Amino acid sequence: MGCLDFLNLYLVSIASITFGYVLAEILNQTNLIKLIGKKTSKIAKIGIHPSLSTVPALYLVSPRLAHTTASSLLKKGEIDEFDLYIAILASNFSLRIMYIYRYYLPVLLPLLGIVALYFIGLRIIFDIFLLFVVMLIGKRRYKHANQNNDLNNELNIKFSKEVLKGGFINGLKLSLKFIKVFTPIFLVVVFMMKFGIMDKITKVLSPILKFIGLDSLGITYVSTAVLSPRVAYGIAKIMLDYHYSINIVLGCMFIGNGLFVLTYEWWVRILPYYAGLYPKDVALKLVGIQAFLPSMYSIFLGILLLKLSF
Repeated sequence: MGCLDFLNLYLVSIASITFGYVLAEILNQTNLIKLIGKKTSKIAKIGIHPSLSTVPALYLVSPRLAHTTASSLLKKGEIDEFDLYIAILASNFSLRIMYIYRYYLPVLLPLLGIVALYFIGLRIIFDIFLLFVVMLIGKRRYKHANQNNDLNNELNIKFSKEVLKGGFINGLKLSLKFIKVFTPIFLVVVFMMKFGIMDKITKVLSPILKFIGLDSLGITYVSTAVLSPRVAYGIAKIMLDYHYSINIVLGCMFIGNGLFVLTYEWWVRILPYYAGLYPKDVALKLVGIQAFLPSMYSIFLGILLLKLSF
């Protein structure tokens, strides 16, 4: 990759992210996301503890708020651990919907086109499967529980110049925070690729990745994704430009995302946050549910897609 390619990739990524944040904030400020959350909560109550029925809706707006609510209920003894795990697993579907409108569609779709749609579809299948399983369990567990709908209050959908302006400004502020984090990582990856440091990392992964059928560009993608999947998506675009098959690109994307969670995200981002809200044993179990389980699915699916390509 030349300097111009890196610059174009950087600018496209920043523009896409900024658009996504602005759109998400406008939806939030106008209460449209809360309206969607209200509808989602009604469906979720088929198999979720009544006190946790708002959690899937909150996931659409703020997963952190959802976990804050759930941890408070757990500490008060109003729910037990199993109730929490059911609600969180069921909420992964809501979380995926949030990713779709905040990131996948505004960022991945313009960048990768039809590949982004396949990626979204294959990823959400796992969330739907988990939702189906936990709903079956929860429906039997809570069939005699009283259902209280806390989201039945009328929502005021707000469309005004001030609201739209506020959403736009908040979206820009969030995008600036993203840029502050994204830019150093991007520069590190560029530095590592330009000066051969990335090659040393790929040598560690190369024997395994070659065994499952990846060439040098595919190995570069996965190695980059271990540091930052968002930066690696630009390499996926290059792979498409070089006419790699959709299965190979998707396989790299899923393997890269899975390895990113296993080698970095779970202990840097997920565990510290959970540990601050829940008892240690609950936090560790949630890491297994929210990090290890989906990452293993991603890696397995990625390997399967690669094998189907040969």
